[in-house]
Amino acid sequence: MKFRTKLIIGFSVIVFFISAILGIVYYQFNSKHITEMTRQNLEFYAEQLTVNMDNMVESMKQVTDYIVSDPDMLSAIQAMPRYHETGADQERKKQGEVITSGLSLYYLNRDFYRVLVFNEMGDVFSSTNTGSGIIDRNRNISEISWLSDAAAAKGKVVLIPPHEDRWGLRGSEKVFSLARKIQGGNFGYIEVQNEAEKLESVLYVSDANVKVIVYLSDGRIFYESEKFSEQFTDHIFNMQEKFLQTGTDKGDYRIAAVHTSEKSGIRAAVVQDSQGVFADMKQVVLLSALLALGCFMISEAVVVIIANKLSRPIIQLRDQMENTGIENLDMEPVILNTDDEMEALSIAYQKLIRRLNEAMVKEKRSSLLQLQAQFDTLQAQVNPHFIYNVLNVISNRGIVDEDEEICEICGSLAAMLRYSANNKERYATVKEEFAYLDKYTYLLKSRYEHRLEVTVDYDLSIEGEVLPKIVIQQLVENSIQHGYKNGKDIMKICVQGWRDERGWYICVYDNGDGITEQISLELETKMENIRRKIMRSQSNIELEIGGMGLANTYARMFLMYTDRVVFDMKNCQDGFRITVGVRNGKEDDSVSGNDCG
Repeated sequence: MKFRTKLIIGFSVIVFFISAILGIVYYQFNSKHITEMTRQNLEFYAEQLTVNMDNMVESMKQVTDYIVSDPDMLSAIQAMPRYHETGADQERKKQGEVITSGLSLYYLNRDFYRVLVFNEMGDVFSSTNTGSGIIDRNRNISEISWLSDAAAAKGKVVLIPPHEDRWGLRGSEKVFSLARKIQGGNFGYIEVQNEAEKLESVLYVSDANVKVIVYLSDGRIFYESEKFSEQFTDHIFNMQEKFLQTGTDKGDYRIAAVHTSEKSGIRAAVVQDSQGVFADMKQVVLLSALLALGCFMISEAVVVIIANKLSRPIIQLRDQMENTGIENLDMEPVILNTDDEMEALSIAYQKLIRRLNEAMVKEKRSSLLQLQAQFDTLQAQVNPHFIYNVLNVISNRGIVDEDEEICEICGSLAAMLRYSANNKERYATVKEEFAYLDKYTYLLKSRYEHRLEVTVDYDLSIEGEVLPKIVIQQLVENSIQHGYKNGKDIMKICVQGWRDERGWYICVYDNGDGITEQISLELETKMENIRRKIMRSQSNIELEIGGMGLANTYARMFLMYTDRVVFDMKNCQDGFRITVGVRNGKEDDSVSGNDCG
């Protein structure tokens, strides 16, 4: 069977099932998503309503706490019954003025409709008593329905659902109240009133389709934005879950969420018609079917187009891959016919991968061998002049002085030879390099004695940094061999190492004669040639033994760190300074941090 036919049939079956599954998943996802979003919204509304109610009740309760905690007001309230019994009307009036004064606070008149303190003997005091707020002092106290509830609460507050305010002399406003009986005797009651209209803002829900029911802790309805049947409201109050779908007496279904305040026991419920929530599900079903059909048709068309395009070049591609190697990548393809192009393509591709892999491995090995040989050549070109000088020192000491110090010199020399002759380790840490330098300077001092002063000071944080072997010693040796051509009484060499935010550095400073401008240009030219050869052609770098120590050091450092290498040479006021190091990045060629010398 042709590859094109196989491709179309196979993908058609797969696309059909994928399209059907996609439609089903799309429908289920949207259904669950709508339900979950509705649940989250309703639970949030219910919880927010209980918080709002708690805040409102707490603000009203604070008024009653203020009254019973104010010593003057409480004393006046408690004295009123006693003055009634004794007939001391003048004293009653004074105590009434104390109570009235305490109720005349600005925030009481601002935040509440009315605050009342009254007793069953006819004493009535209000936070406002002007205009429409004039109270009816002759109201029959026994008509108040919540007195028994307040007495049974034993000093705790009771919340009274919206009702008509019967205290007004000129009118009756619809209010809801929070009441409290003053404990300790028959001292009366406190009632804090708010307009019933405030409940609209306290219990406001942004979704117009969501209805609100608020229950008191005993199950009585405190507020409902829509009139529900008693059976339905009882069912909602007794919900055990926070969220459910429930039937109504009209036969439809509603979605409800409830939340009960742990603080006040108030239970808020929000209700939404489930038909409204899932009204769009029929459209979702239709959209899911259209989505599945559309995906199938588009995918089928794409499969046909791809199959037609793939079947034409596949034979040419197979033969081209079969005959392609590193040396003939641009060879023109040869067109052949076959009934199973994919199988032939797979075999040809595997053979091509093997050939390319073998060629890449050979090329990589050749490159590594060339680079290793180049590095070994550079490493072997370390200037050996100091060895001859040391041998002369040993000979002179042994013949003239017969000094035991010759043992220490030989030991240092042996350690240096072991370190420099070890070709297995081509790199060393800064710590090892400074240890090697210490042995070298010991031998130099044996030769030059007091004429040579070498100081070493470096930051311990750079001890673990790696560099090619015999770099620091070579810089010091260069200073001694080439820096004092005119001779000096004291040769002072300072070696420093430090780290800053841009990299780590090692500096060698001497008080010698420095270098001429011509030599500086020659060195810079040689180092530029070394850098160009290494970067472009990886060709071997032939360096003379002797006279080329700095170029040798730069070449080895550049092979290891490329453009991150710092190699700075500078004549100073009283000597010569050379700084080598490695930057963290390539942004800046300058050397910062300590100023060597």
